[in-house]
Amino acid sequence: MSEGRKSKIESRKRFTDKQISFLEYMFETESRPELRMKHQLANKLGLHPRQVAIWFQNKRARSKSRQIEQEYNTLKLNYESLASKSESLKKENQALLNQLEMLRNAAERNGNSSSGSEESEDRITNEQTENHEKEEIRVPFLYLGEESKFADIQGWEESLGMDLQRWLEF
Repeated sequence: MSEGRKSKIESRKRFTDKQISFLEYMFETESRPELRMKHQLANKLGLHPRQVAIWFQNKRARSKSRQIEQEYNTLKLNYESLASKSESLKKENQALLNQLEMLRNAAERNGNSSSGSEESEDRITNEQTENHEKEEIRVPFLYLGEESKFADIQGWEESLGMDLQRWLEF
């Protein structure tokens, strides 16, 4: 390092705590003071106007960096939350599509053996992955002739012997 540069670094004055606290206070009221205000501050604090100007410039840059970091963290948390909700909705959607396909297949099988719009029951086999046992569930529905049209029949809860809502969430 050159000697001229060393002497500049050594001759730099640090701000006192009193100067910094006053500059901080002024920054809170006005982050971009006019030239005249900078000169008044410099005179009052015993600094050069250029020192005051650079202090305000640096403080604005640090404040902006902190603000950007806070906004980034907020956006990151929001993104992670939305990504989690999106993944959950995708899984729920897939489960509903599987259930719809199962009901359509049951309706097709039922449509081949019965006519029109009469109430019927179909057996759906659910394989348990843990113990590999098969469990049969009786699923009553009213098929209206189109693959995606099923009527809501009240009283199914009693005929199923379980809560219909719980079954639909299955």
